[in-house]
Amino acid sequence: MHIVNIMFSAQAGGIEQAFVDYCEGLQGRGHRVTAVTHPAAAVNAQLKALGIKPVSLRNMGEFDAVAVWRLRRHLHRLAPDAVIAHTTRSCTLAHYAAAGRWPLVGVAHNYHKRIRRMTAADAVFTTTHDLIHFVKGLGVPEDRIYHIPNMVRCHELPHRGAPNRPSVIGSMGRFVKKKGFDVYIEALKMLMERHYRFTAILGGAGEEEKNLKRQAAAAGLGDILTFPGWIADKKHFYTHVDMFCLPSLHEPFGIVLLEAFVHGTPVVASDSEGPRDIITPNFDALLVKAGSASELAAAMAKLLDEPNLAGDLATNAFVKAKTSYSIESVAERIEKALTAVILRWRFRN
Repeated sequence: MHIVNIMFSAQAGGIEQAFVDYCEGLQGRGHRVTAVTHPAAAVNAQLKALGIKPVSLRNMGEFDAVAVWRLRRHLHRLAPDAVIAHTTRSCTLAHYAAAGRWPLVGVAHNYHKRIRRMTAADAVFTTTHDLIHFVKGLGVPEDRIYHIPNMVRCHELPHRGAPNRPSVIGSMGRFVKKKGFDVYIEALKMLMERHYRFTAILGGAGEEEKNLKRQAAAAGLGDILTFPGWIADKKHFYTHVDMFCLPSLHEPFGIVLLEAFVHGTPVVASDSEGPRDIITPNFDALLVKAGSASELAAAMAKLLDEPNLAGDLATNAFVKAKTSYSIESVAERIEKALTAVILRWRFRN
């Protein structure tokens, strides 16, 4: 198959990584992939590393008539078997550009009401079962919805040496309220007050950075919690920390969970949407009530007190990641779903 994969975000994040993973996974299955991106997209360097030269397309938003015309010209030239569009802007522009000439798949990564615009697509891929219910509620027929989770590169379970002394607790992400990093800091304060010895890392940046640093200082964590900025070397980060915490109040998926899984890092996460879909509680990670600093602190203490439990959780999590979320296994699911979408589209046309 020849697949055109479209995303117009210029930033770097989970959705953008998923877009690149689609390209890598489908290419690894032997399909031809053409990526259409913004000229300044952060993912362009990753695409080039995969041997994919992206087609650049500027746009002024989802109702940019000039961008629609240009995209339509590209599609006529490329003659794909199917078009995949990530985010509502990409899907809306692709819908008008394709105009029924090629089957269109929208990938729903989050809960924005604008996802309603994906109802015009021939199929919608959702990353979690919870998103399936959300998309159905917007009017997408069930037979046009496919559960396609995000994916992660997965090799062999890395050997981890003895735990750090003191232990290192890590978290990272965009510094926005929905990520719950204020809850993380409050939980660290509780651990400190219970006389646990540890250091902590909070990687990332964003609009809440000043507030989080002020909170950490007021909690007396100045010598314990560091803010290194965006984490460039994720392998070093995950293998350096003794546990990873995802305290999100709202998390549509959480690729960072899978990254922790494949690096053999024990995980404590909130029961927000994505983690609730991925984690089997007390088997491959600990799951706590979203927004509860006391539950998060208790779970972190449990892993500090029970290193054997932490090791068992990490081993089970790695097996789950390799079996269900590796690029190879998810790419096979994408291939099967695309084959079904294309056949149904050809039958109807």
